[in-house]
Amino acid sequence: MLSITREFRFEAAHRLALAHLTDEENTDIFGPCARIHGHSYRLRVTLSGTTNACGWILNFSELKKIVYQYVLSEYDHACLNELDDYRNEIPTAENMAKTIFNRLQPHLQGPNYRLLRICVHETENAWASWEESHALCS
Repeated sequence: MLSITREFRFEAAHRLALAHLTDEENTDIFGPCARIHGHSYRLRVTLSGTTNACGWILNFSELKKIVYQYVLSEYDHACLNELDDYRNEIPTAENMAKTIFNRLQPHLQGPNYRLLRICVHETENAWASWEESHALCS
């Protein structure tokens, strides 16, 4: 299988908390992440497929345009908890990977390629990923 990956960076804030709990209870569960805080996120978008007549799976410029249009235009410098995507769930790296995959999948399917994986890096050594095989089960 041939694949390509493009990495993007964005800044965003979030708070890990369950709405039905008190601040103290949320702090017991989520620690300091129960307070609003920010990350310099790295988003990796991976496509798989075959090369076209130009020798690529998809032009990296086109991939960049799609990711900016459908994700980064809303996520960059946002408080993630305030986005519609996270009104009913906590914006953890895991939930972000799944949500971003679902946002991009309809726009990253072509005759020779498909969206394979999304990785959301909260920090240099902590990330979550969502892959196409999971999407079939959701």
